[in-house]
Amino acid sequence: PVRCLLYYMGGEFLGKGTVMNLSRNGFRVLGDHPVVPGVELAVRLSLPDKDEPVEIQRAVVRWVRGLLFGAKVIMVKPDDQDRMGTFLSARLRAYCALP
Repeated sequence: PVRCLLYYMGGEFLGKGTVMNLSRNGFRVLGDHPVVPGVELAVRLSLPDKDEPVEIQRAVVRWVRGLLFGAKVIMVKPDDQDRMGTFLSARLRAYCALP
């Protein structure tokens, strides 16, 4: 499976993580900086389709288990939302085409 890197920023910190699960509405990340439920993050997500990252202006942490956490996407530009959707659709088509 494709692993996407992600940088997440809160008020006083910058963390880096690996996306374990991604949808249009949220993501699950194994990060290197602890977060707590309810904290708002700004996120830069590197997808393998292009060099420039997808920018998620606001995401809210929903749950935490150690350095693994899930967040809900709150605000993302329409162009970046479309790019995430295109990437996810292509991954789904590739996955479903496997024997």
